[in-house]
Amino acid sequence: MKFSTKNTVLKINVTILFLILFLTPPLFSDVRTQFVPTVSITEEYTDNYNQTQNNKDDEFSTIYSAGFSFGVIDKNWDVFLNYNPAYTDYDTHDEDDNWSHYAFLQGQYQAAEHTSFTLSQSFVRNVEEHDYFTTIAGVIHEFGQRDNIGMNYSYSFDKYDDENADENKTHNPSAFLSYWFTPQYGLDLGGGYEKTDYDLSGEDDSETWSGDIKFLKAMNRHLDIYAAYEQTETQQDSGDQSTYYPSIGFDWQPTEDSQISIGAGVLFQEWDNENDDSKEAFFLNLDMYKDYNFSRRGVFSITGSSGYDPNSSDAASLGFHIYYQAGCLLSYKLTKRLTAEFDAAYAIDQYDDPEVDRQDNTFDFGAGLVWSPLKWLSLNLSYGFTDFDTDDNTRDDYQENVGSLTITMTPSQPVRFGSSNPRADLENRLFN
Repeated sequence: MKFSTKNTVLKINVTILFLILFLTPPLFSDVRTQFVPTVSITEEYTDNYNQTQNNKDDEFSTIYSAGFSFGVIDKNWDVFLNYNPAYTDYDTHDEDDNWSHYAFLQGQYQAAEHTSFTLSQSFVRNVEEHDYFTTIAGVIHEFGQRDNIGMNYSYSFDKYDDENADENKTHNPSAFLSYWFTPQYGLDLGGGYEKTDYDLSGEDDSETWSGDIKFLKAMNRHLDIYAAYEQTETQQDSGDQSTYYPSIGFDWQPTEDSQISIGAGVLFQEWDNENDDSKEAFFLNLDMYKDYNFSRRGVFSITGSSGYDPNSSDAASLGFHIYYQAGCLLSYKLTKRLTAEFDAAYAIDQYDDPEVDRQDNTFDFGAGLVWSPLKWLSLNLSYGFTDFDTDDNTRDDYQENVGSLTITMTPSQPVRFGSSNPRADLENRLFN
């Protein structure tokens, strides 16, 4: 996709919001709008710019960013747009100076008391001159206290300025149903189809059908136990693949800001190739999140999850992906305007395709101080450490230390549009 096409995508989104802003207020008196600009400057230092095990190369860089958020909200619908371009200027690696772009558009419409539609679009252009665009549309209808049915459809593509084997387009429709026959017994059903086309090779194109069923029994208002079964079938030129996962476990939600789901079972993997590469292994399905407000000044958040994906999005050749990840964040107000933060994360990524058979281990640690001398001004001094270890012969293990100072200027009280998701924000910070 050329830059003109990317501009077209952004222009369409901005035009839609421009029309909403200037055409809806006369028609709907309750419509609220807000425009919030943001400017930031970051000075950053790394002691391992190329992320290599030996011959480390340090580097300074300055990042200039000027973006905005814009929202329109009404009784039954809202639309929100965020756009943040940034320019990175390197001290010695001038050839890597670049622009990056992040744009996100989301909308929600409450069509009826129990039926809602959602639509979101995101566009990211990163320092590798790599574009990623995704659109997600969904509908959900609630017909009971814990009963709902819904459908989603997503479309995404990866594109590089220079030819790259990872360039692809993906279509993914899916549906789900949650239904409780009685207050004690319920059923969850899910199914989906994913088609991925790789632009260059074509040999890695794949089609995946997936389905899952979960039988639940409510032990009390906070705890359910379950027996579940998941299955995926993938067809691709390099060899078809089947995955079966029976499990038992529990879902526990003791408070509104916490949840723990743990399932255990055997993961069966079968590959249709010349060798007998089929295998089975114990697999722990984990999904947990908890906020601890141990004082009026301090919050400690933890998160953890695991899962598997028949087709890794990291690269066209990596195939089946299993991950385990866990992390935490401690935030403590030292004074009214000064906050200290500490975070740590550990991730295991396994690529079990017989032609790959690779595992990556990543540990991250960070610490920082956030000072807000004025309502519209904040300064963030941060330090980050990464330890990456892999058994892949084509990549280096490495350690990296990064320090940065960011100055941000933004209005003090922007209206928040849409529902906030603290867990998503936390995991984006820890693992991305």
